[in-house]
Amino acid sequence: MSILIEDHPYLDVALATESYFVWYISAADSDVLRADFRMSEPPALGRVLLDNDIVLAQNGGLGGRIGLHAAAAGGRALLNVYAACGLTRLAATAPLAPGVKRQNDGRFFVADETQAEVLATLLDPGR
Repeated sequence: MSILIEDHPYLDVALATESYFVWYISAADSDVLRADFRMSEPPALGRVLLDNDIVLAQNGGLGGRIGLHAAAAGGRALLNVYAACGLTRLAATAPLAPGVKRQNDGRFFVADETQAEVLATLLDPGR
């Protein structure tokens, strides 16, 4: 499941524009998929959910731009998940777009238009 905020300021101030902000993302637990749905090889649903967000941002006229904040409770493991999905992590020293209230704690990620196109293309065959 994912929840998106439309027309959110793009987090990277180098590009003064709008994006979708991924407010919440949660994939099904692999053990549940194995036990309850008899999947021997559960898919990486986090990547699929991010693909969904990117495609919605493309179709919404925002070039696929998305941003998100990795919850601190997810620790390093969550940072690794978003990095492995192909998102760019903003440095903790990077200024955030005006209107973003949260302080930059180094857990923000973005995908710009070019990245979004590459990431969407990777999953095109299965879409």
